Parts: sequence; C-alpha cells; structure tokens
Amino acid sequence: MKEAIFASTRTSLVKRNTMINSAGHGRQHKIALSIITALAFFTRFCGLSYPSEIVFDEAHIMRFTSWYLTRTYFFDLHPPFGKLLYAFLGWALGYEGHFVPYEVGKSYITNGVPYLAFRVMPALLSTLTVAVVYLIMWESGYALPACVVAAGLVSLDNAHIAQTRLVYLDAILVFAVACSLLCYIKFSKLKEQAFSKQWWTWLSLTGLALSCDISTKYVGFFTYMTVGTAVAIDLWELFDITSHRVVSILEVSKHVVARAFALVIVPFILYLFWFQVHLAILTRSGPGDDHMSLAFVETLSSNLTLGPRPKSLSFFQKWFELQGLMFEYNGILGLQDPKHPYESRPWQWPLSLGGVNFWESDATRQQIFFVGNIAGWWIASSALVVFVSVMIVDRLFLGRGMNLLHDRKFIFEIPDTPSTSDSPSGARHRLCRSASFFFLAWAAHYFPFYVMSRQMMLHSYLPAHLASTLVTGSLVEFFFDSRPVEEEPIDTMPDRKEESGQTVQLRSSPSLLSRGTSRRFAGSSAASWIACGSILSATFAFWCFWFSLTYGYPGLSAEGVRRRQILGIRLFYAHDQLV
Repeated sequence: MKEAIFASTRTSLVKRNTMINSAGHGRQHKIALSIITALAFFTRFCGLSYPSEIVFDEAHIMRFTSWYLTRTYFFDLHPPFGKLLYAFLGWALGYEGHFVPYEVGKSYITNGVPYLAFRVMPALLSTLTVAVVYLIMWESGYALPACVVAAGLVSLDNAHIAQTRLVYLDAILVFAVACSLLCYIKFSKLKEQAFSKQWWTWLSLTGLALSCDISTKYVGFFTYMTVGTAVAIDLWELFDITSHRVVSILEVSKHVVARAFALVIVPFILYLFWFQVHLAILTRSGPGDDHMSLAFVETLSSNLTLGPRPKSLSFFQKWFELQGLMFEYNGILGLQDPKHPYESRPWQWPLSLGGVNFWESDATRQQIFFVGNIAGWWIASSALVVFVSVMIVDRLFLGRGMNLLHDRKFIFEIPDTPSTSDSPSGARHRLCRSASFFFLAWAAHYFPFYVMSRQMMLHSYLPAHLASTLVTGSLVEFFFDSRPVEEEPIDTMPDRKEESGQTVQLRSSPSLLSRGTSRRFAGSSAASWIACGSILSATFAFWCFWFSLTYGYPGLSAEGVRRRQILGIRLFYAHDQLV
C-alpha cells in the first residue's frame, strides 16, 4: 500500500515540478537564443560595407544578377533558385543591371551598384542559420550548454562569416540545410499524431526546405540523403513486425505515400518551377548561347532585331537540354583548366588545412583570406572521432553482454519518461537517435566528395561543419551533463503526504531536484558550463586572431601577417611594412 501511494504521489510531484521547470527552462532557452543570435548578427554585419569592391565569387553572382535584370540568356552550373533571389532583390531595389563586366577588385561605388543591400540578404540568412542551429539542439531536447556550444561554434566561425556575408550562394544553401534538419526533427517528434495538421505542416516544410537545398546547389542532394535515410529507418521501424504495435499494410502505405508526396513530388515540382521562371525571364540572346543547341538558341530574341525567331520548343524540351548540360559541366568542373592555386581535397577540410584568398588591396595592403576557425574546427572534428569511438566501444561491450551505458541518463531529461539507458532521456537513446542523426548529416555532406574528381575548395565543407557542431554539442551533454542513476541525491525529502491515516515520506524527482543544488546553473552541471566556456573561449580567441583576415581590416604589419601563416597558409604582404 505504501509503495502504491509513493508511486502515485511521486508521479504527481514529478509532473508538477516538470511544468514549473519546463517554463523556467523555456525562458532560459529564449534568453540564450536571443543572445547567441545577436552575437551572430554582430559577426555577420560588422563592417559589411567593406570592402566596397567585388570580392572573389561576387563577380559571378552579380554578373548573373545583371543578366537576369536585362533578360540576357546565360549558362551556369547551379540551379536558378539562389540566383533568382538576388535578381528579385535587384529588381526590388530598382537596379537595372547596367554594370555587366564584373571583375574582382572593381569598385561598386564608382559604378553605382547597391552592393551593401545585396550583401544584407546573405548576412541576414547566415544570422538566422545560427538561430536555427540553436533551435535544432533545443528541439532535440538538449540543455543550455549543448545548445550554446553548437550555435556558438557556427556564430564565431571565420569560414561561415567570410563565406556567408558576401554575395554568394552559400548563405542560402547552408540556411536551407539547417532548416531541413530542424523541420524534420519537428516532424519526427509527432509520430503519435500522424496525419494531424501539425504533422502535415512540418512534413511539408521539410519538403520545402529540401527543395530550396537542391534548387540552390546540387550538393543539396546530400541533405536529401540525410533526411531520406532517416525516413527509411522511420518507415522500417513502423513496419517492424517484432514490435508490440500492430500496423496494417494500409497504414504503412499511407505513411509511404504521404512522405513521397511531401518530400519528393512537391519539391520536384518546385524545382521545375524555378527553371520555368529562369527560362521565362531569359528571353534574349546572350553569352549562354554557345552552350546550347541551335534549336534552343532560335527560341531566343536576337539582340539585333529584338524579334522572336521562328523556332519554338516546349518547356520540358528546353529543360531536359539545359539539365543535361548542367550535370555534364558539374562533373568536369575545373578538369580542363590548370590546377587552381587554392584548390583543396576533402581530407584537408575537417582540420581546415586549405584556404582561399578572397581579396587583397595593394594600395592598403589589406586582404581577406577564407579559412575555418582553427580552434572550432579542430574541436568539432575531434568530437566526431570521439563519437565514433564511443559508439564502437558501446557495441563491443554489448556484444559481450555488458551494458556500458546502463542506467546512464541526461540531467535535462524528457518529462514523464523512465530513466533507462534506452529511454528518450537515456544516453544510448540520445547517441543512437539524436547524435547519430547529426553524424549522418555530417557524413552525407562530406564523404561523397571523395568520389568526385572535379575542382573543389574549402567552402564545400560548410554544411558538414554545421553538422559537426551539432555532434559536438551533443557530446558536451553526454560527457558533462549526464550521470548514473544510482548517484542521484536522496538526502533531501521535503514533501510529505497523509493518506489513509499513514504518513509517507516523498522523494522529489532526482533530476529535477539536482537542478537546485549549488553545483548547477540553469539546469546543467558546472562541468558542462566549464566545457562550454572552454570551447567557446578557444573559438573566440581564434576569431579575434583572424579578425583582420576575415573582414579585410584593419591592416596588419608584416610580422602580424607572418604570425598568421599557420598550417601551410601563405598570405600576401608578409614582407611589407604596416600600412
């Protein structure tokens, strides 16, 4: 009888404390999210107008924008969505695209180009990407330190800052990748509400984000691989005949059709839509004519006559021809040209062993050199190795009948769940489900590059790096914010309840109680906050160290430049005097 009373009252107490603490943690997360987003805004928008010259690949994107605005046909390797966003922005700004001969180092101001407004869009998307990274961790059930570590590593990363605050496509791509992961996580949490309004909403938003991925750059297909693998596992578990839940073939078929519709058919229709817009705008002969067939070119208006040519092709005929050429040229990119001085291979990327010179000015002896935050990248790459090691060791122990993670759980647990190692708050569940999904995202965005022979540079690693920061955050919680259940405090038992004339001593939920001890802050252990602070301090130190080479100012002395020639990096003006 006492046991029944104790179990009933303890459950009620846990639920009551859970509601109170959930509200408190929600406020803490919102405050942390606001702070980390503000930091990202500062790191992206700081000195955004400098330099007022064309920087590296801005030459390509601004050239494409001008051709869109003058309706001049061109050919490019990438799908049109990202370029159309810039063209729409230019149209909204009233820019007529008059300055077509874009070259690196040319002045925007002299030629009347509203370049700052163009840079605002990628900088804003990059800022929002950091917020989405935080939300991914929060939605996955992680505590404050884990969320702050993951988002902070992206917020202070020199590579993300340099690549996504300029007029490039990468800010759009990385933002779409992050949104794809977040939307799928939101969707996967609604398994018990299948086919509800919320379920359809997040499934559809996942498909929309995936469409933006693949419609910006074809490496967005790697995000499809990530989500597709997770969907396949989800469907397999739904159809698992060994489980206690009986699922009919009809129900499984409904799930398959719903996912196929929302994640394949609708995104593909949207993908075709952007090509339709692309071809509808570019109706005049231009530099892209040389790549196309005579029949295709004859559908364009001549720049001389401005009259339509007699030949006509359907949209699908033009799309098939264009799509085939895009795949062909993507496969041979750079193979027919001399090796690029800043070309790198995938094995160099996790440790940021390659870099790219974006811009330099002989007049001011200033430069922008694209490289990852060495401290942050090495920490994140080390976390990947540690994650794989933990998973392998755990499996080896399980094979010998030993449960390495037995009864180990996270302090910041999901309410009303048992405290076993395989429960949502358990260590194995987090590693095998949440952290493994992040690791899958990293692997899917990284390993395919090994089978490519095309020209590649360090910026291709940015989506994979984002995923590695998620793994890092999850390991911070695993190592520093979880503990064996038997170590939970039992000495404080303030609550009592009278029932049936008996007095029963009640014990508060251990994980909830521990949040109030002196060794904890905002629901997490002191050790997790120390780990969080150490990681971000090292990352912040390198961000400061590389500030001049990320933002292009202020100038460095020759000695300052030489001190930054690390890991084989070669910079300009290493032997000049301070400007």
